[in-house]
Amino acid sequence: MNGLTTAIYEALANDTTLTDMLETYMGEPAIFSTDPAPGDATLPYIVTAGNVADAAYDTKTRQGRQVWRDVRCYAAANGSAAVVEAMAERVRALLHRQPVDVTGYDNEVIECAGPITQDDPDAYGRIVTIKLLAMEG
Repeated sequence: MNGLTTAIYEALANDTTLTDMLETYMGEPAIFSTDPAPGDATLPYIVTAGNVADAAYDTKTRQGRQVWRDVRCYAAANGSAAVVEAMAERVRALLHRQPVDVTGYDNEVIECAGPITQDDPDAYGRIVTIKLLAMEG
């Protein structure tokens, strides 16, 4: 389901409210579909790479997929989590119950869970997990 990566990136990168919170990388918003993010990337940025889970979602007449993916937001550990929390809430607002165009599939439902905390000594992190139910089109 390679189209999911593109769909998520476009939904996030095309929102100026979100991209204004992010650094840039090579002239683009710092939203990465590789894990880990490039070593020379500067916080704050977003990583959404690969599926957490991918299962069949078939009916009697159609085949489908149920996919979970984490969208991880990171910002500098500077004593306040305000930036990373705002990023994660914006990611949730952009994706929860919103249609996503994934080539070859009819989107049925996209839902978000979180954000939940994933801090470390160097960065504050928040994770929004999306669940996509899609039927082959």
